Formats: sequence, structure tokens, C-alpha cells
Amino acid sequence: MLARSPGAKQVEIVDGHQRMVTLTMLFAILRDLETDPVRADRLHRLVAVGDHPDGHLPQGLLTIQALPAELFTQVVLRRGSTELDPGVPRETMSESERNIFDNRDCIRSELLAPGMTDDDRRALADYVLDCCRLVTIVVDDADEAWEMLNTEQDTRLAFNAADEAKSVILSAMPAASHVEASHLWESCENVLVPEDMYRLLCHIRAMSWRGKYQSARPVEMEIVERFGIATDGMPFLADHLVPHANRLKDVRRGNIGRDDGERMAAQRYIDFMTWIDPHSWVPGLLLWQKVNGPQSPHTLAFVRRLDALVWMSKIAGVDPGVLETRYLRLMNEIEAKLKPDAMGWLKVDAKVRAEAIRNLRSPNFAGKHYSGSLLRRISAVMGLDPGPIRRDDVTIEHILPRNPDGCKAWLATFRNAEACKAHHQKLGNVVLLSGRDNQKAGTLSWDEKRDILSRSPFLLAQDAATESAWTAQVIARRTERLIGVLFASFDLPPLGKGE
Repeated sequence: MLARSPGAKQVEIVDGHQRMVTLTMLFAILRDLETDPVRADRLHRLVAVGDHPDGHLPQGLLTIQALPAELFTQVVLRRGSTELDPGVPRETMSESERNIFDNRDCIRSELLAPGMTDDDRRALADYVLDCCRLVTIVVDDADEAWEMLNTEQDTRLAFNAADEAKSVILSAMPAASHVEASHLWESCENVLVPEDMYRLLCHIRAMSWRGKYQSARPVEMEIVERFGIATDGMPFLADHLVPHANRLKDVRRGNIGRDDGERMAAQRYIDFMTWIDPHSWVPGLLLWQKVNGPQSPHTLAFVRRLDALVWMSKIAGVDPGVLETRYLRLMNEIEAKLKPDAMGWLKVDAKVRAEAIRNLRSPNFAGKHYSGSLLRRISAVMGLDPGPIRRDDVTIEHILPRNPDGCKAWLATFRNAEACKAHHQKLGNVVLLSGRDNQKAGTLSWDEKRDILSRSPFLLAQDAATESAWTAQVIARRTERLIGVLFASFDLPPLGKGE
């Protein structure tokens, strides 16, 4: 899928970047392995439209913004270049540079594999040259291309949101700034994963407009309009995208705080927040970094309070719209340079606290969407992070089974099936177990389950195994104790009388 603006000499690739790059590399490598000069020239014309006056550097038919153009020319497009070594260690390269060499060398190794003859390579070249067709669709602009692609859900692969946003923003810039802009964008891609690149745009929108935006509208279109990208997009890249990308990199890599101790502690809380809510709190933390700098003595306190707010809001079931408004108002307090203990919107209020406690005590706790993440957090606070809840690896085990039929011991303790159902899903009745141990435990009696739990590597299971019996009173007591462990990790006051 190609887009050509009116009067433009070049077209923009909207869909098919990876396929075009792969084919270009394949043609170039086949060219360099070919001993027949006529066939080699034919292959070379597929990747280059001519040479510069010095006779060495070809002008590529293909220019991909995400690729380092000069490097791609030097090690792919130029004749004989596909056999060149990088000349520098891999670890010193950017991600995009490593990708060029890794993909090129992978294709080359396949073409030079044992059993692959010159005739085999020529047969492949002839097949690609004579039997394959590149179908192109050229439309008037990128917006039309994306609209067309978005209506063909059944026949196309899903597009990476980051790539689409990149295409929209960079194509909207004046042509004179495309090269510099692509380099700046690439510098961000080198430090973030694709999902974070797209999320970063959403974070910048939240920080810049504080709710005065249309959340249903594509973020890239709003950025193009509000930052005046069509007139000059460089200030957006230099003053917003690049610095915030580096701040987000620091968040992801645990580089927030004045020293190693603070950085480790802050990263612990950041990891905790990510487990239950990966995105909504990030703009506030990025803005905190911007306003207060990396060496603020209050960063750890801010992150710890933010962690408590994020978790308690999720546990309390705060409406997402209400929570978003809260985070936006918190950013106003950040810009006012208030200290964390003076930020009213950073505090866990009585209403949120009460609702969170109610949900933690709920007879349906294990059915909550956050139950697995919460059990993981409690376990991590107790001393061992078991990892995410995954089938076979880490599962939620209900000690008192929902249906105790076939086990008279449970019925003797809880009288009937209805009593079992009333306690089955409570916080105090669940532990973490491997999938294998979970299957073994099944509806076994407490004495039999206790043996399995005591030998489990998971701390919550070991903790439960210290109980001599498993009763409604034990479940209730354990529920309160685990809530206490959780609140201590939030640095919140312990449960008081009447809560």
C-alpha cells in the first residue's frame, strides 16, 4: 500500500515495510553471490536505481524511515557489501543497526547452507524475478490508505499502532525535516518497545492537555493538529517525544532515584503498579520526573504513595473515568511543585479505603479480576515473587473446595455444601500453587492438602500449611492478616476498629 501526495515525486509505504526490506536484502545477497555479471546486474537494478558519481554508493529504490539509511546503503545496497562485517561490536549498535546485520546475515547463511548450490540460488532468483509479482495500491494520501486498510479487517494483518502513528506524524511534517525527524524518532524506538512508543504519545497528550482532548480520536491526529506538526514538527520531537521517551526508559529500567537503594525501592513499587494497572499512572510519574528532575529527594515518597493510590483505587473498583480525572488533577499538583505529603489527589481517601476493605473481605474475592495480581503482591512482600499467574506455572488454589462431595472431612467441618460455597472464594481461603500441585490437591481433605502445601515452593502455600485445622474462623483470621500485610506494603494505617 503506497500513498503519493499531489505533486510529490516519491511515494510513502503505508503497508508492507517489512516485506520490502526483506526482498531488498534477498535481492542484494543473491546479487553478491551471483557469478554471472548479467544476472547480477539484473538483480542490482531491483535494489538500486543508479550510482552516485563516485561509482560506489547506489541510490536505493527503497528508503525506510526506521532504518539508518547510510548504513543500509553501505552493507546492503552497494555491490559486494552484503558480505562485509560490521566492524564494531554488536553491543555498541542501536537496535535498528543490529536488526540490519542480523537479518542480512540470517538470509545469507540460509543461501549458503550446505546443499545449496549456485544452480539452486539461480533458480530462486529466477523464480522471484519472473514468477512473483509485487501488487501495489497507490492512493492520494496516507489518511486514505489507512482508512482503506482499516475497512479490510478480514483480509489484512493487524497494524502496529506505533507504526501507524509514526507514519501519520512524520508524513505530516515538512519534507525538509523528514530525515532529522526520522532519526529522532528512531532514537526513541531504540530505547522503548513498540507498545511503549504508542503509549508514550497517549501519555504526552494527557500531560499536555489535562483532559481537554477527545479520547476516542486517534492520538496521532490530535498531536498533528495541536503541536502544529505540519508547520514545524521538530519542537514536538525535541521538546516532548525524545525527553519523555528517555524518562519512560528510566521508569522501565529502574533508574529513578538518587542512589542504588532508592532506585531499587522505587522500581519495586513501579513493578507492583504495572502488575495491576500498566498505563494510567505513567503520565503522572513522567511529569514528576520532568518537574522535579532525577535527583529529587522526594521521588521515592512520591512513587510509594502513587503505588498505594493505584492499587487501592483498583481494589475499590473506582470508575475509570473518575480515576482518570483524579490523575489529571494530580498532575496539576505536580506542576505546582507540591511535596508528596501535600498532594491531596495523591492520598487514599476514606471512601476508597472503605470500599477496598469491603472488596478484600468479599466472599467473591477470588473472582475479582485483580485477585491473582494481589496474591502475587502479598507473596512478594512476604519475601518471594512467584511470577505472574499462568496456567501450569502459577495457579490459584482454593483450599476449601467449592463442591466437597466425596470428602466427608470437609462436610464434617462446614456442615453442608452451602457453607463451603460461602467461604470458598474468600481471600483467606486461597493460595498460590503450581498447576501440577493444584490438580493433585483437588478436593482432598485438609490433612492431605496440608502436606502438599507444606512442600510447595510458594510462600502463601507454606504459610497456610502452618494451620493445624482449616475452619471458617481460620479463613476469616487469615483474610484479616493478609489485608494487614497488604496495607503495610502500601504504608497505610492498619485496620482499625469498626473498619
